[in-house]
Amino acid sequence: MKYLIACLGSPLMGDDSIGLAVAHELAKRGYEVVACGSDLSPVLTRMEDIDLLIVVDAIDLGAKPGSVFVLKLEEVNEVPARTSHTIGVISMLKIMMKVFQKPMDTYLVGVQPERVKHSTELTPKVRLAINEVVVKVEELIKEFQENKS
Repeated sequence: MKYLIACLGSPLMGDDSIGLAVAHELAKRGYEVVACGSDLSPVLTRMEDIDLLIVVDAIDLGAKPGSVFVLKLEEVNEVPARTSHTIGVISMLKIMMKVFQKPMDTYLVGVQPERVKHSTELTPKVRLAINEVVVKVEELIKEFQENKS
């Protein structure tokens, strides 16, 4: 059973770059990560080979900055959230699942941004969420591997 972690974010839009910061931490720990920038197209060539997809992104749900959310794709409709991406991440994931018609567990691990404006820095509250996101991703992978073995 194979997994892929796709981390979204713009390095020039402040807290929107949280996915890229998480990608760096996960890669240091030896996880297979794709830093996608602002869209999921780099994942398309790997869809056939994976059974678990975890997407990490900034997602504005109106919560406290730095709050971390874990959403299972099949359990949510489009999140009425603002992201810096043209099409919502959840909509894009659902389209990808329909096109590939491949069953896989898919999760969105989102972080509430504080500031998504031109900047190359994360705000302190969002920077503090990096470790929590890494732990959540590791837990999802561990749970998946235990349930599939």
